Amino acid sequence: MKLRADRLERLGNYFSRLTDEGKIPGWSAMVSQHGETVHESSGGMANIAAGIPMTADSIFRTWSLSKPMTSVAFMRLVEEGLVGLNDPVADYLPAFRDQRVYRAGLPAAPITEGLVEPMRMWHLLTHTAGLGYGAHQSHAVDTLYVNDGYTVEPPAGTGLAEAVEKWAAFPLRFQPGTAWNYGVSTDVLGRVIEVVSGKRLDEYMRESFFEPLGLKDSGFWVEARNKDRYAEIYTPTADGGIEHNPAASAYPTEAPLFLSGGGGIYTTVADYMKFLNMLANGGRVGDGSDHYLSPLTVESIRSNHLPRNVTLGSGFGSWGVPAVNELMPAAGFGLGFMTVQQPQEAHLLTREGEFFWLSMSSANFFVDPASGVCALVSPQLYPSRTLPITNRLRQFVYQAYC
Repeated sequence: MKLRADRLERLGNYFSRLTDEGKIPGWSAMVSQHGETVHESSGGMANIAAGIPMTADSIFRTWSLSKPMTSVAFMRLVEEGLVGLNDPVADYLPAFRDQRVYRAGLPAAPITEGLVEPMRMWHLLTHTAGLGYGAHQSHAVDTLYVNDGYTVEPPAGTGLAEAVEKWAAFPLRFQPGTAWNYGVSTDVLGRVIEVVSGKRLDEYMRESFFEPLGLKDSGFWVEARNKDRYAEIYTPTADGGIEHNPAASAYPTEAPLFLSGGGGIYTTVADYMKFLNMLANGGRVGDGSDHYLSPLTVESIRSNHLPRNVTLGSGFGSWGVPAVNELMPAAGFGLGFMTVQQPQEAHLLTREGEFFWLSMSSANFFVDPASGVCALVSPQLYPSRTLPITNRLRQFVYQAYC
């Protein structure tokens, strides 16, 4: 099957309409097949107050779209034999050796038990480690995170190593490998990368991920000279419009103390599509013969790694993000990506083998490896539950298959 560019114009028209209606500030979208761009559209504003337009080269914070990048970069270390997927996390981060697991009780006096099996690397990659996110506030363990200042990010002045030590001191929500819960696992994975590589996470990602893939505008901060390229984040208002969100829009102009592999990478749509095209092409970089990862490693990454008795949301419940809840019955989880297993359960336009993820600012992507198709859109709207952007992206891309 081949994508028709004329039918993909419906995608740009949809986001143009949302922009004209004042529901999003702007957008940038790109769709490719076998590495060739079939559709590219941008419109609206990256910064409304400054009158700066949104383009494919606008720099945006990826938030949770950082997780697939960090996970794939980790798999490079696996291929080099420096770490294994079944290795206990405590072999590299000793603070996880004697961790406790929540069983019952109030946050002030939780009843806990010891580990039955150690937390392993694949648990971090699949979000079955039992770690939480304080901001979700869906479990007593989340309350423990928040009480110590660990919400969306750690307290100010906290570095990655210190944050990971603190997360290890909290009880887990469940025994590793027995349920699925979206949490700080990828940030812990980033710390593992530092220990294994002997480099700071930003250094490792620059040398072993961004540069090999040709991602010239990606990193953990936005240089001051690029401030006019930065895409601000906006939030819906009660009257149906949007307003600037200064807290979510803040960004560092130099290396931050907390290097977040789970949510701290800045990039552009053009850069991120290079990453997705590599995955769609079985690990091959661009048009050359070089492979960032083996095709078999990429196949494993996009395969379901959840144990048979574990389903998405089994350790969490319903999310406040309709797109995720709609896809959960159809999906499993690979090594850093949600992956569609039973498309008929989602009642959406999707297909078996597709893998994907999304962010809190509504940026989201999917890759259909069977047809070599990648699609990405970045509308800079927080929270991501506001509009059905994840589902509409699929509708407009899949209807263009001919």
